[in-house]
Amino acid sequence: MKIKTLALAAGLALSALSAQAVNVDQSISLVGSTADGFSAGLSDPSGTQVNHTLSGSFSDTFTFAFSGPAIIDVWLNTSASKGQLASQQIVFTSATLNGMALDIDPAWVAGGTVFRTAGLFQAPAEGNFVLTVNGYAGLEGSVGSVISASYSGGINVMPSAVPEPGSYALLLAGLAAVGFVARRRAR
Repeated sequence: MKIKTLALAAGLALSALSAQAVNVDQSISLVGSTADGFSAGLSDPSGTQVNHTLSGSFSDTFTFAFSGPAIIDVWLNTSASKGQLASQQIVFTSATLNGMALDIDPAWVAGGTVFRTAGLFQAPAEGNFVLTVNGYAGLEGSVGSVISASYSGGINVMPSAVPEPGSYALLLAGLAAVGFVARRRAR
């Protein structure tokens, strides 16, 4: 009987150590136009921010459909009351957009609130965009506790102008004409 109890206790302890916050995997539509650019805010299916209700590590993935080259801005924000870090804190450990790392800023405190941010600004990218955010919710090492931690963020996409093949042909024709005129003058 003691062996069964000991095995059950060991199994529960091991499962608690491997528990993690629930990961978010979300496809988000970009809103806007080619002339003005596109944007979107990060959210889980429930709303306008990304919520984690269990403490532990997480790996959230956001996919934005887009075709063609663009210049991208991405940012992440979170804050928690200094006295409520165990139940409100989000810590970003890494974040990437199509493999490009976002800069994670050191945490800073103002008025009893801890702020954390990350960003990637004016980065060239192409095709569908996949943003992966890794971190932990609650206190590091606490696993499986019920919490209410969240972060927000967004993405701006400005399509890059790529010359059409006809533009290249016109450029080559212009260079050939300049070369021809320069050669005639040299004679």
